[in-house]
Amino acid sequence: MRTLFASDVHLRPGDPLANAAFLRFLEEDFEALYLVGDLFDYWIGPRHLDAPDYEVELDALRRRAGRAPIYFVKGNRDYLLDARFERVSGMKVLGDRARIRLGDRAVELAHGDFIYNKNPKYTAYRTMMRSKPVEALWRAVPAAVGKRIVRGYRKVSPMTTRPVVWTTAELAERARPVFERGADVLICGHIHQPQHVELEAGGRRRDLFILGDWCGGTQDYVEWDGGAFRMRRWT
Repeated sequence: MRTLFASDVHLRPGDPLANAAFLRFLEEDFEALYLVGDLFDYWIGPRHLDAPDYEVELDALRRRAGRAPIYFVKGNRDYLLDARFERVSGMKVLGDRARIRLGDRAVELAHGDFIYNKNPKYTAYRTMMRSKPVEALWRAVPAAVGKRIVRGYRKVSPMTTRPVVWTTAELAERARPVFERGADVLICGHIHQPQHVELEAGGRRRDLFILGDWCGGTQDYVEWDGGAFRMRRWT
């Protein structure tokens, strides 16, 4: 009855050594796998399916999804996904967030960039990039140009955006609205600060799981074994 959850894998284009750990993780025994955003280090949109950057990884995902379902919640690096992506990867894209039920618990899945964000400029940027006119303009940019733009942004971003360390109290407070909307468990990533926070909301116990990153990170995941959720580290 194992259901697994992972986030922020950040598959690197054309770097099989960095991506090898996740490909081995795919061979874990599970009935379903949920990937909660930022599967790729960067993704320029549908045109990336025609490039060899993630060919090996997409093939591995498609073969594994043929044996057990793999679901994907969009992240801030890979939100330009369409029906063709589902066919090539074998995964089912659930959107920006999803609500599922395991046992008697309602589980909210979200990447976390709109939950754990203290930068109003980032919120404005994401809103602009997700607008239909900007998305249409971006899709018209040649793939080679798009890759150069994204790689340049990836280099500049760490220099202009200071890292934020969240306290446990802040993590719980930002998650509280999700629990007030009926979720018993929130699983997300984005901030690369893995931990499990237990709190009370509405007179009930709630569980917040923040997942870490994979490429050079903690390689942790959440497991539902049919009776309980646990944070685990994969080796």
